[in-house]
Amino acid sequence: MNSSSRTTLTNSASSPTSTELSTIGSNSIEEIGDDQKFTLDIVHILSWRLIVTNGGDNNGDVIGEYVLGETIGKGTFGKVRLGLHLLTGEKVAIKILEKKRIVQVADVERVAREIKILKRNRHQNVIQLYEVIDSPERIFLIMEHIDGGEMFEYIVAHHRIREPEAAFLFRQIVDGLAYLHANEVTHRDLKPENLLLQSIRHHNHRQQQHYDQSVSTSLLVKIVDFGLSNTHDGGRLLRTACGSPCYAAPEMIQGRLYHGPIADMWSLGVVLFAMVCGFLPFEDSNTNLLYKKILSANYKMPTFLSPNVQDLIRHILETDPEKRYNVDKIRQHPWLAGVTTPGVVGFEASESAKSDEAKTRHKLVLNQLEALGLPRGEVQGSLSRKAFNRFTASYFLLDGKLQRTMKNRTTSIPISSNNATAPFDP
Repeated sequence: MNSSSRTTLTNSASSPTSTELSTIGSNSIEEIGDDQKFTLDIVHILSWRLIVTNGGDNNGDVIGEYVLGETIGKGTFGKVRLGLHLLTGEKVAIKILEKKRIVQVADVERVAREIKILKRNRHQNVIQLYEVIDSPERIFLIMEHIDGGEMFEYIVAHHRIREPEAAFLFRQIVDGLAYLHANEVTHRDLKPENLLLQSIRHHNHRQQQHYDQSVSTSLLVKIVDFGLSNTHDGGRLLRTACGSPCYAAPEMIQGRLYHGPIADMWSLGVVLFAMVCGFLPFEDSNTNLLYKKILSANYKMPTFLSPNVQDLIRHILETDPEKRYNVDKIRQHPWLAGVTTPGVVGFEASESAKSDEAKTRHKLVLNQLEALGLPRGEVQGSLSRKAFNRFTASYFLLDGKLQRTMKNRTTSIPISSNNATAPFDP
């Protein structure tokens, strides 16, 4: 794409050299039931339970306690389906992995690594795994459903994102990455297509126009797709070059051993450039020429950008990993001065996790689950073990539903952006 035509991004999925899994899709279906009611219609739920299937191939099939809906994404080993949790009426995304496709040792390791990484995540800016269901033919990953679309779509819709809004969204990405890196996870495929948006203000899933400027500061960013991620436990260096070429760090495409978090920072810089400019800093249909541009940091900085964001981009798109900005330096940069992140349903500040409100809500959720047939002891035990089963999934989904109901009646209070929230320990 030449400079005269650079008005929107080019989807990296069109690149034949891009190695990636499909993202969790953003399509939506009509809401079933009234999401504003917290009191559950048990008769309605039991009627859903009369559906008896054993496959997982068709709409309306039931897997565990989830009704399968439409396909909203496809990946290397299967597809992503929309799902409805029978006990709570909450939507979920169900990633279905076909075991017959996971045959090579490398594939088995990749899937096991992805699940291991997903189980580490409990942060407002990172997609959440609720439950893992293993069947003879498939593995079902029950995940958080985000219906606000991709960051890529948001950029294209606006041509570029205004800097105040971009700073608000970018800070959330930084916080999510900081959490992952603190848990020794390197993403390795960070790009706008792997950043999903959710409206906090309209979290009741009512029909709405995505990307309404009037609610732009109520958008929550979620980092998704850990199919290419790896762990860097103990500071271990990584070797595999993977991800989307336009976002790859110089040390990665050179085939050198690299420090995962610092390589992620480069991709973060490319994302920031794309957000505020509307096009990529490094583009070329010829992969070799593309790599030359990346290795020399050969890009043009638009003059319409503020001096502060230009300075931040230059420090992140630094070819020398030792000089490249890390998370701490990015957070301290003047461009992000005064930027706060939103309070989010389901993720409380660690200091308030033992508050009277949290304890009351915890007991209420346990009571509701017990009324629906889930033994209190099983739920509490699963939470203590940090399990990913029907008990913890039901707990977190119902807890989120209750919190949304409570927040709809009160004014939201912003919370700290560095929250890794664990379930309340009974």
